[in-house]
Amino acid sequence: MTRVLVYSHDTFGLGNIRRMLAISQALTEADPNVSVLILSGSPMLHAFRMPPRIDYVKLPCLARDTEGVYGVKYLNLDYAAALRLRSSLIVSAAIEFAPDVVLIDKKPLGVDGELEAALDLLAGQECRPEVYLILRDILDDPEVTQRIWDKHDYHGAIAKHYDGVLVAGSPSVFDVAQEYAFPAATREITEHVGYLHRQAGRKTREEVRATFDLDGLPLVLVHAGGGGDGAPLIEAFIEGLSARAGRAPFYSWIISGPEMDAGARERLGARAASLPHVRFDDFTDDMSSCMAGADAVVSMGGYNTVCEVLSLRKPALIVPRSRPVKEQAIRALRMADRGYLACMLDSEMTPAALIAGAMRLTMNGAAQVRARHALPFEGLDRIADVVCRQAPLRPRLQRSTQDRRGRVAAAL
Repeated sequence: MTRVLVYSHDTFGLGNIRRMLAISQALTEADPNVSVLILSGSPMLHAFRMPPRIDYVKLPCLARDTEGVYGVKYLNLDYAAALRLRSSLIVSAAIEFAPDVVLIDKKPLGVDGELEAALDLLAGQECRPEVYLILRDILDDPEVTQRIWDKHDYHGAIAKHYDGVLVAGSPSVFDVAQEYAFPAATREITEHVGYLHRQAGRKTREEVRATFDLDGLPLVLVHAGGGGDGAPLIEAFIEGLSARAGRAPFYSWIISGPEMDAGARERLGARAASLPHVRFDDFTDDMSSCMAGADAVVSMGGYNTVCEVLSLRKPALIVPRSRPVKEQAIRALRMADRGYLACMLDSEMTPAALIAGAMRLTMNGAAQVRARHALPFEGLDRIADVVCRQAPLRPRLQRSTQDRRGRVAAAL
C-alpha cells in the first residue's frame, strides 16, 4: 500500500477539510493500493462520511476570529500548550504511519510552525517521503500574502522540505507564482493543476427536489459555508423575503452552516419557519447533492463553494467575505469579470438586492454556465497522477517500538 499523510489546515469554517477530503477520496479512487491518514483539527470532521481506506487523527481544535487571531477552541489550555500537543501528535502519526507521500494544505510549516518538527523528522528518514504543498487558487491580497510568507520564510521551508507546489486553480484567473512574486526556486516546482471538479453527490437531482413542495417554483439554495460569519447574509436574505408581498418568486432552501452562533441560528431558523416556501437547515454533509437539486445558488465565496457551483453548472450569486482575508472577494471579482458568476460585495448587500439578484439567476443564469467552458477542472485527476503514478514507492523500514518511541522523543 502507498501511504499518504494529509495535513489539513483548519481553524475557521469547513473549506479546508472539505477540499482535502475530496483530494483524499480522489487518491483512493485512482489507485486501490493507496491509503490516506488525515491530520485535522476540524470540529466537524466526524460528521463527514469517510470513504474506504481513509482515516483521520483528530487534533485539538484551534479557532481563528474574524480579525485573524488564533486561539484554543475548546480545551482549557493556553495557545502554546495546545500547539505543542498538536505538534507531538503530528510527529507520532508521521513516525508510526511512515508515509510515502505527504500533502500539506496551505501553510508550508502548519499553523504557527507546528509541522516543522515532523518535516525535519521525515527529511532525515533513510526513505524520505515526497512532500507536496497544496494551495487553493487564491490565498489573500498579494501584498499581505508576500509579507506573511517572508515573515515565516515559507520559501525557505519549501526549498528545504518540498518536492512540489500544486495549485488548485488556473493562471488565467490568478497566476499564483506571478501575483505573489514567488522566487525562481519556488516557481520552478509550482504547477497549476486546475480547479477541483465536484460530482453531483449521493442523491440525484430528482431525489433532492422530491423532498420539497415546490409548487412550480424554482429552487434557490442559500448557504454560508461553515456559517461562522454567515449570519449577515442569511439574515439579509430572510429580510428580503419578508418584505415581499404576494407569491414568493422562488422556493428558498437556506443552510446556515454548523459553525454559526447557536443563538443566531435559532433566531434565523424561527424567522424562516414563519415564511411560506422556505426551508431552513443547519448542516449537510452532502452539499453537492443540495446544489445538484437547486436551480440557482446564493452563497459566500469559499473555494469549495465556487468549485461546486462551477462544476455542477449552477447560476450563482456570490457574496464574498472581505475580512480578515480578501481571498473570497478577489476570487468572486475575478470570476465575475469573466462572466462565470455574479458578485455582490458585502458592502453592497441589501435585502432587496439579494432577492433581485436571486430572481435574475432563475430567469437568465444560463449565460454564466456557457462562459465557464474555458475553465480547467482536472485538479483532482492531476493531483492523483502526481501522488499515485509519479511518486515511486519507497521500501518500508521495519523499526522496533523502542526505536520509534526514541525517534518521537528526539523530534520533540
